[in-house]
Amino acid sequence: MHNLVDTLRPAATPSPVIPLDAAPMEMLDLSDGIRVALQQYRAPEDVTSLIEGEDLFKLHVQLSGQRILNFEGRHEIEINGASTAVLMHDAGVNKIERLVANPFAQSITVYIGRNRIWQYLEEEKTVVSPALHSFIVRKRTRPRLALAAPAPEELSVAAAVINSRRTGALRRIFAEAKAMELFCLILDRFQAETPVAGFRLRVTERDRRRLAEVRDLLSNQFVDPPPIHALARQFGLNRNKLCGGFLYLYGFSIYDFCRNLRLEKARQLLLHSDLSVAQIANTAGFASASAFSSSFARQFGHAPSRSRRS
Repeated sequence: MHNLVDTLRPAATPSPVIPLDAAPMEMLDLSDGIRVALQQYRAPEDVTSLIEGEDLFKLHVQLSGQRILNFEGRHEIEINGASTAVLMHDAGVNKIERLVANPFAQSITVYIGRNRIWQYLEEEKTVVSPALHSFIVRKRTRPRLALAAPAPEELSVAAAVINSRRTGALRRIFAEAKAMELFCLILDRFQAETPVAGFRLRVTERDRRRLAEVRDLLSNQFVDPPPIHALARQFGLNRNKLCGGFLYLYGFSIYDFCRNLRLEKARQLLLHSDLSVAQIANTAGFASASAFSSSFARQFGHAPSRSRRS
């Protein structure tokens, strides 16, 4: 992450008075006051909206599209194409966001309150870099915004959420797991690119034992795993330690760990049962046979029917 406030440039002219329309957006309210906004659209004309600051820490990954942000008519930034952005949007600072017409736009934004960010960092006992400390703490009319080319992992997680066809409870569980994974990825990169001596993910021996217990539980409940906040509460781990520590120790996010087990269960059912593909998809916890078939093909390189024939 780079450029911080230098990313902002003075607006050429004061923002004109323009009609404000609601941008096409799906908003998911997750636990602990975390929200996720998903946008996927192609607009025939510019879509402009007014967004009021609420002391929110915003993590934004844009896969495609073009938007222009104007803060209080004084500071302006253009986000064009694939980008990762971090914004501290203070209360009382208004932003006019213009989504430019025609380009197909896809993005995900994770919203976390300023106080909740501090709780995460304090629970983690993470050494906070001076840049991040300044980014979160210093309230001023000039907003703080960092912009960088997205890492491949960030693009992968963002695309998985945006393109997910899950519905109902599974969609919410999936979105929450992926939102927290994205949060950990971006925050770790922010810290790593503004280094502090000795900074690293701190996984104590107690953490290792608890994360091993999490892994054992998920190994038995992977079809319908507990949500992230319930796991964190049950095992006495904060979300950062739970998500980041699990990935650090086992090489998989919690969601990917459960998905891999569900797919292996499905593969065994294909080989050793007479259940239909739709029945196997349901038994393995997939929202539909088509979603199962797509995931199976990505994992094993061929359709479920081929495993059954073999």
